[in-house]
Amino acid sequence: MIPQTGAAWTRPRTWIFQANPNKYRILDSLQTENGELWNLNQHAGEICTGDRVLLCICGVEAGIYAIGTVTSNPMVMSDSPVGMGYWRVKSEGRRRKPRSFVRYDRLFLDQPLRKVYLEFDPALSNLRILRYPRGTNFPVTDQEWLVINAWLTQP
Repeated sequence: MIPQTGAAWTRPRTWIFQANPNKYRILDSLQTENGELWNLNQHAGEICTGDRVLLCICGVEAGIYAIGTVTSNPMVMSDSPVGMGYWRVKSEGRRRKPRSFVRYDRLFLDQPLRKVYLEFDPALSNLRILRYPRGTNFPVTDQEWLVINAWLTQP
């Protein structure tokens, strides 16, 4: 298990986890699975069971495609046998790294919240994924979550 470092959090946090469809068949996974192990390339010591996750896909169709919940604290391991089936290069899934299981709670596959909308919302000007898009795991402030949630719940 990854030791928890830093401040003790009294409530769940919100994160953006980003997948690269050139490395992992994330859309196929979201359509088929109820959840999966996610790589924690950053912030593994801060991510905890109960945290909210906005699942983002990068690339041409970049955006938020799902909301999930972390259901396991980070552990260093290879991907699950199910997850291995989605890796385009299997050796990537076999790499031992911090991972947490994320249950998929809400899907937006037909109408994802596109990155372009996030980029033009002044309330999200400091959103980490927009400022440093090459990462995998990004913290989201409470205020940023309120703005994103308003976008996700629009009719």
